[in-house]
Amino acid sequence: MQGLCTVTPALLSASAQRGNPQQSYLDGLMKLRDYRDTDIPAILLVIKEAFAEFKGQLDPPSSAERKTIAIVRAELQSANALVVEADGKIVGCVFFRPQGIGIYIDRLSVLPAYRNRGIASAMLKEIECRARSTGYKTLMLSVRLVLEKQQAYYSRLGFEFQEYGTHQGHTKPTYMKMRKDIDGEKGRF
Repeated sequence: MQGLCTVTPALLSASAQRGNPQQSYLDGLMKLRDYRDTDIPAILLVIKEAFAEFKGQLDPPSSAERKTIAIVRAELQSANALVVEADGKIVGCVFFRPQGIGIYIDRLSVLPAYRNRGIASAMLKEIECRARSTGYKTLMLSVRLVLEKQQAYYSRLGFEFQEYGTHQGHTKPTYMKMRKDIDGEKGRF
């Protein structure tokens, strides 16, 4: 898989060259690129379908269930996103934004029919490449405690437990924060 990572600091900003997106090919049939504003309805669909399997399993319920085009558009005012296209549609997406010395990753989503093809890993690798190239030291994300498969996936990619977090209205932890240091060779995918 080839990454796009021709990085300028602007590529990490919410206004990153959406009119002239950079792109690469995952396998010749899939294309990884920066999102465009016209992608927002498709991004919403991917998020809702990707998180649908967790409906009824998460307390509190995933905010993905309440997402609307307006909410996604508002979230992307302070973040950037990557999308993967295949078969003429968007099949994966991820949001990311600078936070302190690192990049916070959010809403990693791949349509169920397109999983286990390296799409999520390619998006994460691209974010890591951009973060490294612009001087960021860490990647950060949060994952629900009940989603052990996702925790194991992130651990395999070099993310480590940092601390527990608790959603508002709960007395016990409901998610964990994970972090991957990328300022040395050890942190590479």
